[in-house]
Amino acid sequence: MASPEIKMSDINIEAQNGNHLDESDHNTELWNIFRKDRLPEESKWCVGFTDSFFRVFKILFYIFLFLVLIGGVIATRGSLQILASLLGDHEIYPTRTVTQDFISYLFFFIIAVPDIFKLFQSVSQFVFGNRDSPKCARFLMVMIREAVHLFGLGCLLFKVMPYLDPVQTCLVTLAVPVLPSIVNLISYCHRKACQLRKGIKKLFNLLSSICLIAAFVVLIFSIILRREERNTEKEPENVELLAWVVVSVISLSTRWIETYSFICRRFIEDKKDKRVSDKGYVTSHMCSSFLRIILLIILFPTLYCPEIRGINETYNAFIRMSSTNASGLLSPNCTEISKRISNDTNMNLSSTYLQNITIICKDEGISYRLGINSYVVHIIAAFLTTHFSVLACRLRMQVFGFALPLSLATPLYLILLIVLEETDVDFASNCLHLNAEYRWLLITGFMIGWVGQIWVCRHVWFKNRQDRLEFAQKLFVLPHYCSAFVDLALLHSRRKRNRSEMDYTKELEVPKTDTKVYICATMWHENRIEMKQILISIFRLDHHQFQYEFSKKDLKAKEKDYYTFEAHIPFDDAMETNKATNTRGPNDFVRQFMEIVNEAGCAFYKTKIMLDPPKKYVTPYGGRLEWELPGENKLVVHLKDKDKIRHKKRWSQIMYMYYFIGYELLMKECNPTTIANPNFDDMPSIFELLSDEIKQKAENTYILALDGDVDFQPEALQLLIDRMKINPKVGATCGRIKPKGSGPVVWYQRFEYAIGHWLQKSAEHMFGCVLCSPGCFSLFRVKALMDDNVMRTYATLPTEARHFLQYDQGEDRWLCTLMLQQGYKIEYCAAAEAITFAPEDFKEFFNQRRRWMPSTMANILDLLQSYARTTKVNPNISYFYVFYQIILFLSSVLGPSTVLLALESAIASVFGVEPWVAYLLTYGPTILFIFICLKAKTNTQLNIAIVLSAVYALLMMAVFVGTLVSIASEGWYTPTGMFFYILVGTFIIAGLLHPHEFGDLLWGVLYFICIPAGYLFLIIYAICNLNNVSWGTRENKTAVLEHSGQDRKKNKKKETEDEIDFVTTEMISGMIKQVKNSNLAETSCSEAFFSIFRWINNLVILKSLESVQNIFDKTKDEVDAVGDGQTVGKNSLFKSRRMKAPRPRRKSLDDSSWATENVGQSSPSKLEPLEERFWKDLIHFYLYPLEADKKKEEKDKEMLAELRNKVAFGFFFVNALWLAIMTAMNEAKYIINITITQPTGSPIVIEPLGFVFLVIFTVLLVLQFIGMVMHRHETLLHILSITKLKRRKTGDIREKIGLLAKDDVSYDSTSVNVKDEEEAIYCNEETIKRAAEDLAASRHAVPYRYEKRQKEAFNLRKTVRKKLNYQHNQDTLNRQRVGLQNRGFQSRE
Repeated sequence: MASPEIKMSDINIEAQNGNHLDESDHNTELWNIFRKDRLPEESKWCVGFTDSFFRVFKILFYIFLFLVLIGGVIATRGSLQILASLLGDHEIYPTRTVTQDFISYLFFFIIAVPDIFKLFQSVSQFVFGNRDSPKCARFLMVMIREAVHLFGLGCLLFKVMPYLDPVQTCLVTLAVPVLPSIVNLISYCHRKACQLRKGIKKLFNLLSSICLIAAFVVLIFSIILRREERNTEKEPENVELLAWVVVSVISLSTRWIETYSFICRRFIEDKKDKRVSDKGYVTSHMCSSFLRIILLIILFPTLYCPEIRGINETYNAFIRMSSTNASGLLSPNCTEISKRISNDTNMNLSSTYLQNITIICKDEGISYRLGINSYVVHIIAAFLTTHFSVLACRLRMQVFGFALPLSLATPLYLILLIVLEETDVDFASNCLHLNAEYRWLLITGFMIGWVGQIWVCRHVWFKNRQDRLEFAQKLFVLPHYCSAFVDLALLHSRRKRNRSEMDYTKELEVPKTDTKVYICATMWHENRIEMKQILISIFRLDHHQFQYEFSKKDLKAKEKDYYTFEAHIPFDDAMETNKATNTRGPNDFVRQFMEIVNEAGCAFYKTKIMLDPPKKYVTPYGGRLEWELPGENKLVVHLKDKDKIRHKKRWSQIMYMYYFIGYELLMKECNPTTIANPNFDDMPSIFELLSDEIKQKAENTYILALDGDVDFQPEALQLLIDRMKINPKVGATCGRIKPKGSGPVVWYQRFEYAIGHWLQKSAEHMFGCVLCSPGCFSLFRVKALMDDNVMRTYATLPTEARHFLQYDQGEDRWLCTLMLQQGYKIEYCAAAEAITFAPEDFKEFFNQRRRWMPSTMANILDLLQSYARTTKVNPNISYFYVFYQIILFLSSVLGPSTVLLALESAIASVFGVEPWVAYLLTYGPTILFIFICLKAKTNTQLNIAIVLSAVYALLMMAVFVGTLVSIASEGWYTPTGMFFYILVGTFIIAGLLHPHEFGDLLWGVLYFICIPAGYLFLIIYAICNLNNVSWGTRENKTAVLEHSGQDRKKNKKKETEDEIDFVTTEMISGMIKQVKNSNLAETSCSEAFFSIFRWINNLVILKSLESVQNIFDKTKDEVDAVGDGQTVGKNSLFKSRRMKAPRPRRKSLDDSSWATENVGQSSPSKLEPLEERFWKDLIHFYLYPLEADKKKEEKDKEMLAELRNKVAFGFFFVNALWLAIMTAMNEAKYIINITITQPTGSPIVIEPLGFVFLVIFTVLLVLQFIGMVMHRHETLLHILSITKLKRRKTGDIREKIGLLAKDDVSYDSTSVNVKDEEEAIYCNEETIKRAAEDLAASRHAVPYRYEKRQKEAFNLRKTVRKKLNYQHNQDTLNRQRVGLQNRGFQSRE
């Protein structure tokens, strides 16, 4: 795309009717100054919930992350040091003390808790479908690495830390990265061997390793120089302690070698695209966690803590000694009586008794709460630090929210200890005491090592090219936390891009492709309001994309969210035939659309604009209109002629999918495949023969499927793209659909859509995959569509009865089913909102759901039947998720009978009637409605459904009263009451978690009383009309044209005159033919006269009738070809006669003249030969029009009727069986029951089957609620991640259009308008200022020269303005020269 620039040729900004008017013209046109579509701009998506609020919230979250991470690291280090000091203080005793054993068990759980947590997390991921097997080498590497790390961590905690002070412990943690730093140095030198410019970095890498080694040497020196005498034989000698230090440091460092070594990376990266693809990481983590727990259980009592007491014995002794210490009778650190206390629970611990036994205690007692509190603080602080650190990296807040706090936390921890030491504050019973000997030497060594670690971990300060909300597995080598040294684990686990020089060379060979989006909105019979809504959305998107284009190419900003787009609108059944002129062209709906294009542009830009007339193409499928939008993006309308290409929505989708993928992506590329003349049929996957560039384009190209009446914001599209970029296996993402309209039917749908998205789609997204990405607003990945068994299978014709329901009645759901069965994931993004018009009429609503319900059931059943293969190829669909969908499917099938049971129970309890009367009032109308739906016409069925829905809505109030009566009579804590509380509470909390949609809850009352309509009569109507495969909506609408005027009258008059001329010619020719064919020579004159009179009379009558029929009962699009291009009306009275007798030839049907109307060209624009061939081949193979075949139609009707009968019988039989069982169980509930006793009142008697059914519904509701809460958390993070603290530098196209509109350019040679330098023409002052600052920044990029940069920016503003005005003046002079040339040419004429 060229640099964005507003040209007068692109947009004609008119004063009135598209022409520039002089002053006199304005005076005469004052009567026509009144305007429309000047309403205030509607609020953007989530206004008040984003922008300023989220900027402030993000700043506060930055501060929160900084404080939590610093506080968490200080808390974990301090609490761990307290426990280690308590453990080391008890080495003076000859035998193990209770405190020593207790602290040892706390250390055991400090090591074990992260592994237990990781084990449960891995098992849950494994159960939910992620069951890929790792490579053997990778699996062995992980197992060995984790086992060695566990051994080193245990050695450090049990054998080293109890004998070191806090500064020495910090030095040990700085010594851990010594080995990774050496590996980093070697790896960097190997990778950059041929680059001399990298010598400085090599030097710094060497110096960082030296600094870390120096810190380690200082630690060893401090240990060697410590006093030689030992308090007890248990305290290790210096040599032994040094040995444990070296072993623990080397063992711990092996865990993070992978971060700095590209050699280890070879085990987990894909050999083709060099991406990290650790597919079996779940299995590896699950097995390694289990192995670490087993090893810890083995090593703990044997190597780390020999002769330790059992955990029960230690706990009992600890509890008794703790309680005794609270009474002041016993010092807590006692050894001799611990066994007696644990064995004799009745021992008298009086002071007299204690004086008669030998007790070894410390002089001062230590509170046991110190150990417990330290452990709890350590576990919580380590978990929160890890969680928010990972979160900061996922939100791309890692500089201030990750790297800075983790780097500063340890020095701040030491400073805090020094302050406490110098001020003589007794904190934690003096367990954080610093050794005065060699203190400052140790601190100096720590600072040297800290500087080296900062350089080694410098990659954590830079944002890699990962996308927002990236998975933690892709951000960290080990995303699970290490509780003992959380800051060390996070800094050295953060992944860095390590590749060899060969890998980088291969990466550079494939150019990076920008994200491209094809906007595809299918249209048919939309009205003016609906068309205008989608066009305004396209203009809005064009304006938004122009801002990115301007920012990236003109202001040279790094736009991560940059994308290009094209808008395409396939227009179904867009052509009609004019019999009078024998031409075929766009129908009234297309003309209506062409009227609304400029009207929508004026509505969005708030000024009168006229786009250039569209380019018109005659295509093999009909025609094409192509506009250029103000932002230089294309708007293409494909006019489908149903006589040339297959119509209806699914075939429109197939049409544009093959066009974008088959032609734009593959055929237009020079080298789309790796070899010449590839044979794709012999390959396991078509991607193996496609070039890397094509695969990358396919992954970064998306199709936004829309309906012709959708309103959406550009931010919604960006959110959908974000979801796709996070995971390449996401094939589609849908947004939150909001119905628009007025009336009770729309109000009902508002609550239905809200609950469906809040609960059901959120739960599907979190527990598995969304089953349906609606075609009204969904983003599809091109690479997923072109995969096997997706797009090609989607182009299959229905051959069985169920195919008609599954393929065409809900085409979007079937496409999603194909993608799920191929292994792709479908997600739901709640923050991406779109508005669509919903049915406002009861009958239209029922017809719409009559299509949706059978398609939904058929596709879910298809997915459940293929569960074995789907769960194998799709890691996001687990057996648990399949079972969840089975329960939902069965509950949907039993929905009508459940509603009837509730109604019958409410009538019997509220009105006190006999059971048989309640059965008759409830079941009688339902059975009658079933027979009506099976026998009566559709309109009759709908009329009866309206009446019954109204009557049963009144009965639903009885259900509500009956529920309250049941709760009040049986007790407030009955199962029915609990379910009612959970149901209402779930809805209210869901509304509170969606504050901008809370108003939709108000229609819950209407939804409740309409439950019989939606869950009883609608389902019956859909089941009984399975054989009706018509669309049901927008089938009988007409277009409304505003600017038809006299032209349509003239065209009508011309059509009538042409028709009369044609009839007259036919009359004369017919009469002559009959006279010639008659044998008048053998007849008398009178007979001949009467014969001629009779012929003329018959011709006149018949031709007149035919003329009237053709004029007033036109069927322009129903034309039958006859002979050599002759056309005959389908209902022609002379059809049979014309077929037999020749008539004067008429010219063939003209289907191209429409493309030259109102355009300054004699012939329509032509397609490229390659594209022309593509369309012909596509139509020939997949999209040829289906000819009417009465035998096939009758056969299809029979198959559909047979399917309807089978499904209806099975459905109603299952519901009747459920009704019979539940009724019988309810009658016998005093014999077969579940009795629940209450503290007050009589026991509750419940029939068991209904109780089980109620429990299942409650579990489903709770699961959906949990899924909703998890999804809301994810949505909050998503919105937070896209919130930018600084506004993007952009160019506002609307401001430029307004300035151009005010700029009255004169073509008079006497006036040369040259604008002053200080006047902003193309840009406002803010844009000029930003451009100048950007230019200054490029000249002075050094931070400390910021003031000079700012000062020079003001001078550069004049330079920028001068450039812009110079360009404008040149354009003005060029236009004046053109005007002078035209005037000179006219004067010569």
